[in-house]
Amino acid sequence: MFQLYEFASTKECNRALVRDIVGLINKSLLDKDKVSLAFSGGKSPIAFLEMLSKENCDWKKCNISLVDERIVDLNNEDSNAGLIRTHLLQNHAKDSHFTPFFENPHLTLEELVKNANASYQQPDIAILGMGLDGHTASLFPEADEFQMALESPYNIVLINPKNAPYKRLSMSLSALKKCKKLFLCIATQEKFLVFNKAIKGLNPQIPISYILHSREVMCDVYFSK
Repeated sequence: MFQLYEFASTKECNRALVRDIVGLINKSLLDKDKVSLAFSGGKSPIAFLEMLSKENCDWKKCNISLVDERIVDLNNEDSNAGLIRTHLLQNHAKDSHFTPFFENPHLTLEELVKNANASYQQPDIAILGMGLDGHTASLFPEADEFQMALESPYNIVLINPKNAPYKRLSMSLSALKKCKKLFLCIATQEKFLVFNKAIKGLNPQIPISYILHSREVMCDVYFSK
């Protein structure tokens, strides 16, 4: 299930997304002591993350984690943990609690997956992006592990994409569906065309379709032209 919201600019879209996420954090904290949020990486969310970091909500009660991560050193410019530390964990949001998938990328792949699952905290809220190939998180349609990631009961799975750099750890489809709310943020007409293909039905070539057609979780889609 999904609900689409359209905006005239990226700035307007980010402002609305920040407002609604902060509102959901505040609402969640009326009923529970902690709220957990998972964020995606890449360059697209930087302005959104910096805007969110300035919001004065109860960050001490927020647990921050990742939707996916490239298996690289944490000081590598392509590290999603590094992105979150640089652009979100500042200003008011520096008081939140951040748990990366790993601190040491040089463990065996088996150890990385095992440790990430052991320390996993189910997010209440996850903020997703989408590639032009329709992938979300690191659920790449051409990866040999793609079908496993759709079916796995584990929360974190290993993905080795063929058309993108680095092996990755990613939330599985079942983990994403266990979130109480998903947000998908997309921009440009190119990505909107992919989105329109995805909403026509489940499509193994367009992984985001498995989120948009899920009956287990609602996904609010924020699109800026």
